Amino acid sequence: MYGISQNDLEQTTKKLKIQKKYLEDSFFFTKSGQVKTLLEVSFHANHSSRYYAEIINKINTINTIILTEAIEYQPIFLTITLDGFFRGFLKGDFSRYDERKHSHLIPNDEQRGFLRDKIARGERFNIKELYNCLNHQVKRFQQSSPYKNISKSGYKAHYIKVTEPHKKDGVPHMHMMLYIPKIHTELLLEAYIKYFPAPQNLKPLKDKSGLSCKLGQINGFQWEIKSAPAYILKYLFKSFRNVKNNEELDELQSWYVTHRILRVVTSHSLIPAWIYRKVMPLEKDWFYLTDIKRNGICEWSSELDYFILEDENKKVLEYNQGVFKYIVHGKVIKEFGEKKYRPSLVIKLQKTIKRDIKKDVEVQGCFPANEDNRYVFDKDTHKLTEKKKGMIALNYMTNSQLLAYERKLENGLDVKNLSIEYEQRLELLDNEIIKRGL
Repeated sequence: MYGISQNDLEQTTKKLKIQKKYLEDSFFFTKSGQVKTLLEVSFHANHSSRYYAEIINKINTINTIILTEAIEYQPIFLTITLDGFFRGFLKGDFSRYDERKHSHLIPNDEQRGFLRDKIARGERFNIKELYNCLNHQVKRFQQSSPYKNISKSGYKAHYIKVTEPHKKDGVPHMHMMLYIPKIHTELLLEAYIKYFPAPQNLKPLKDKSGLSCKLGQINGFQWEIKSAPAYILKYLFKSFRNVKNNEELDELQSWYVTHRILRVVTSHSLIPAWIYRKVMPLEKDWFYLTDIKRNGICEWSSELDYFILEDENKKVLEYNQGVFKYIVHGKVIKEFGEKKYRPSLVIKLQKTIKRDIKKDVEVQGCFPANEDNRYVFDKDTHKLTEKKKGMIALNYMTNSQLLAYERKLENGLDVKNLSIEYEQRLELLDNEIIKRGL
């Protein structure tokens, strides 16, 4: 089911157990002397219910925000599927692919892979590359004139995007709840038809009696929706396992882990996610923070690890490099945390300076090397140091070293790398492998 074999299921289960054990065994002391594990503060989708709660909070916030807009918003449910010929790509069958008609549907860049070049070489695709094709098509849609005209008119398009696989072979498709000013609906429908031409997307929508809907809706573009949050959440519910009850991984959840595919993606809110997660000890409601952004006073800097949010009633939420403060009318009501050391800006090296590849290495070989990140902040010594000698940076590895390192990570053998950034590191490794056509 979902193209997941028993071996895939066993491997992802093993990987998640190793990750969870690392999070459980890694602990720290708070200023008050409490002992907390990384698992307790994690937002990992596979290990923490906090991530799921955050998504629900954000979805509810989006739906509340559009009700307060001066213009009427229209929720639109989009379904985005790939054309049938993409299924053949998994077996290396490109017989139905016409470069003149279909090349614009397939990315050929560093970010999503040089996939058109891969077709030219006759190399079969994997699930992640089909997912990249879907994202490429969504990006083109969002860069179209009808979509950009929404922001030009002074309003914002909000969206919640959920990816799921087909049961038979695991080929991905997407569902997106899109909120736009109602006056833009007709032009956006035309853009949808242009940028998502798969026949399944464009079939006329039929009612329960089998008759075509008079409103002109199609399978992939529907706007007669009674409860938009519930509509999208039913697709989202399926992709999460019950973390609290330690539910066993099934084929569907394994599909996301195996292919490293995000379950849900939302549009940027007025308040960034990093602030929401930092401010949670003081305030957990994303809508309240959004209201402060609209009607209060806000200031933040991710580089300086600092923010201050003041609402209309002079209540202040402040965070500064590890120290939290809750202030009302100038009086500190609550303060906790401990000042964290922040390294000064790293001096950039001139690009003309020659580098010694053997010395210019990355910690555990996780991030591509460049002239601007020769130094690293050492959490143990709290000092800036040159990067430790060890594995060569990804972009300096030979092909055999790169593939060997991938197998090491996939098998969960590199325990030091099993952290909350684990999937991000695998993404970087994937990009390097795709870049070389491996």
